[in-house]
Amino acid sequence: MMEHITTGSRLSFNGDLCTVRYAGEVQGTKGQWFGVEWDDPTRGKHSGDHQGVKYFACKSNHPTAGSFVRPSRPTDKARSFLQAAHDKYVSELQNLNNSKHADLSSLADAAASKPIVISGKVVEEVGFEKISKQLAELQQLRIILLDSMTIQGVLATNVPSQGGYEKELERIGETCPKIVELDLSRNPLRSWREVTDICRQLRDIRILKLNGNRFDEFDKSLSFSGVSELFLNETLIDWEEVIALTSCFPSLTSLSLSSNQFTTISAPISHTIKELTLEDNHFTSIYALRQLTHLPNLARLSLRRNEIGNIYPEERAERTDFSFPPTLTSLDISFNKIESWSFVDTLPSVIPSLTSLRISDNPLYDKPPAPSRVTNLPEYQMTVDEAYMLTLARLPSLKIMNYSTITPNERTNGELYYLSLIGKELSAYPQSAEQRILASHPRYGELCDIYGTPDITRAVAVGHGKVDPRSLAARLIAITFYMPNTTSQASSPSSDQGDAAPMPVEHRKEIPRSFDVYRIKANVSRLFSIPPLRFRLIWETEEWDPADETATGDDEWDSSEEEEEDDDVNDEQGSIVSGPHDKARKEEDGKRFVRREEELVDSTREVGFWFRDDVREVRVRVELF
Repeated sequence: MMEHITTGSRLSFNGDLCTVRYAGEVQGTKGQWFGVEWDDPTRGKHSGDHQGVKYFACKSNHPTAGSFVRPSRPTDKARSFLQAAHDKYVSELQNLNNSKHADLSSLADAAASKPIVISGKVVEEVGFEKISKQLAELQQLRIILLDSMTIQGVLATNVPSQGGYEKELERIGETCPKIVELDLSRNPLRSWREVTDICRQLRDIRILKLNGNRFDEFDKSLSFSGVSELFLNETLIDWEEVIALTSCFPSLTSLSLSSNQFTTISAPISHTIKELTLEDNHFTSIYALRQLTHLPNLARLSLRRNEIGNIYPEERAERTDFSFPPTLTSLDISFNKIESWSFVDTLPSVIPSLTSLRISDNPLYDKPPAPSRVTNLPEYQMTVDEAYMLTLARLPSLKIMNYSTITPNERTNGELYYLSLIGKELSAYPQSAEQRILASHPRYGELCDIYGTPDITRAVAVGHGKVDPRSLAARLIAITFYMPNTTSQASSPSSDQGDAAPMPVEHRKEIPRSFDVYRIKANVSRLFSIPPLRFRLIWETEEWDPADETATGDDEWDSSEEEEEDDDVNDEQGSIVSGPHDKARKEEDGKRFVRREEELVDSTREVGFWFRDDVREVRVRVELF
């Protein structure tokens, strides 16, 4: 076996692929060894060294990608391209495929006539026979998936040539004339020349997947004229090879280069590319990708699962302006290391035409929406809704975020919420800090032009206590949410214990009138730490209803209570009794009345549907059920 395997050979042991990096003796042992680099780096033991001696280097930067194996160790059976296609799609006819020259049409007819058996029963479902026949007739297939089939190339190197290399190529063209998509991923392939020769026989091929393979150096004389989508994930290709490779794909529009250990891009690649995927690499900044700004047709860029936390490298003192072409409208930067809103604020200057963004699962969204000094609440992780609103509010041209289309109502809600937070932040700090605060909110002036400048004193007075309808205050309503104590009976102030009744928990929030009940409940759920589907919201209106004379419990009313309440008041219509968190009641002409209550039922109706335009503050009771 030793004489047929050299450095660079691709081998498969029990389904695990590797590349031979060394052949020879190993100090302290007897006999010959192969030093191999496993495609799965966790499969190995070291990085090419033994007892302090370095025998070979691995392409992978993983510390356990290498191993030593004996040349006598049996390898998995190697296949040619057509053998793999037969084994994958005509496997039920192996008893007829003893001869290497079996007629393909006979195999297809036999496959079509053989009944399908599942769990010992013959399946007669309509359509199964047609599918079976299609799979058997390779000539009709448009998509062939031959990943992990131990394909060596056009020929299997450990079997006779079957009539020669060129003849086998002709058979490929005759057998698979309609292939549009070909997947040769995770095979012992190593020759770009053989991949080119196979593709040349497939005149309709458009999509080529070579993920997980390890190739020899690319020959610039090769050409893949028909391929428009190329997948080279996990190939450990370097960027110089990418440059040479893409120049030989004149029709290439989509390129995937994930999991290739890239840290920077040294030079531009083919100008024909419109979609580029660089996921699971090691980029730390957008600046490391600045060479891509020279791609005039780039429309979609995916940088998912990298290590990006900044637009510019932290160690770079000077900032060189750069921006992507106006064709780039879609960016996926989810699962990175973005921790600051300044990254989001800078995106429009770097990608000016950005309309679609995926930015979920970054450390930024594990933080509170604003400091506790601004929100007057203990610091908490922002909710999904808050993350969504604050992100879209900073990106005015964004139309799609995290696969969700941004509606006009969502944009209004988000921008109002963001503007209210800025106003609260300005209110929470002295005048001397205003310039610093506004520098961190570049859209502040633009949002003020749209919605009105927030008054740091919370309202803009106009006339007799009215509010300017153009101001931010007119677009918000202050809601005090409270949850009465229902677990124990409050003792009266005159009781022997002298203990005061426990005060219910309450929170006051300014809510945009365009919010619906679902979004309000999401906020209440967070404020009170209760499940979002286990409570009701009860609004105490300004209307009065006759009291139920037969009511008991919380609805009982005794005129003597008036003397015990600290917050009793009287109006022109009669005696009103209302504790700070109780249901308001009054008596008029001997009749008892209670404040009318209305449940804010789950719906997509805006808050403005429930409350009049002149209503600025309301109280809402939170009732568990």
